[in-house]
Amino acid sequence: MVTANVDIPALKARHPLGGTVEASGVRLRGRGRVRQGVCPFHDEVEGSFTVYSDSERWYCFGCGLGGDVLDFIRRTENLSLPEAIARLDGSPGLASGGASRRAPSRRPRAAPPLPPRDPALLTAAARFYAGQLRRSPAGLGYLASRGVGPDAAVRLGLGFAPGDGLREALGSVGFTADRLRDCGLFTERGSERFAGMVVAPDTSGGLVRWLVGRAVDPDRTPRFQALPGPKPVLGLGRLGPAPPWVVLAEGVFDWLALAGWGVPAVAALGTQGVERVASALRGCPRVFLAFDNDEAGLEATERLVGLLGRRAVAVTLPQGVGDVAELACLSQGRASFLWLLSQAARSAR
Repeated sequence: MVTANVDIPALKARHPLGGTVEASGVRLRGRGRVRQGVCPFHDEVEGSFTVYSDSERWYCFGCGLGGDVLDFIRRTENLSLPEAIARLDGSPGLASGGASRRAPSRRPRAAPPLPPRDPALLTAAARFYAGQLRRSPAGLGYLASRGVGPDAAVRLGLGFAPGDGLREALGSVGFTADRLRDCGLFTERGSERFAGMVVAPDTSGGLVRWLVGRAVDPDRTPRFQALPGPKPVLGLGRLGPAPPWVVLAEGVFDWLALAGWGVPAVAALGTQGVERVASALRGCPRVFLAFDNDEAGLEATERLVGLLGRRAVAVTLPQGVGDVAELACLSQGRASFLWLLSQAARSAR
């Protein structure tokens, strides 16, 4: 199959990723740079599959797969790269909105089964990252720019992954090559998954159960990485079995801001799978909802109010503020949020 004469960048431009994904039958929620849907490559209901319109890349936080539009076509239709190029080259462009709805002719390529999480190893890795953060002006500076100070970083166990040294550090304290291979901290090519990222742990019972990272370099994609597998309700393990009240936010940095302010908080890690989040919070008498101030956040808030009933109270962010993380960057961000929280509590009486 000859593909040498195909202009690959032009081919990708004619087939925007979001349109191609939706043409395959995956429904994407949200608008703007980041959209999410249910991953077609593994069994889930949470909607971990994420499309980034600025980079034309996709990544699934559930199974760890990712790539560009050609990678997506290859996996959904089980094609080789030349076959995927020919498939796109011979189909109508999607740039004008004329998405082809032809069903894939082959079964999607299944993702490999995920090994169980290794809390002892993840805890050791988080300690390594925390030590690196103390020596990383870039990591500390990035956190400060997002309203997270050094005291909060220590208290929340935040770290920085420089991109080297982790394998040696874990091996030196006795973790075997098999455990390192299956832990999710390294990619299929052997590189560190969180290289160049600030890393936040999800902790329960004194052990790290999950990790998520955010790239310090604004030009890096994907900007977020997470361990493959199911997402937790971030921060819930820190609050005990039945907190009297909690603030439920949407993203990682929303949670970091709230937890840094001393507010009992958790993060849903997106707007998909809110049924799972509501179930996890069933023992909490009052749940304040502080999702992003956009269409997807408002829709998720409405669904959670329906699921949680009178236990749910929405916190209305100030006009022009997109989310809690953005509020945290303002000089009076904490005071403003606490006032909004008190107003929401008063209205619920």
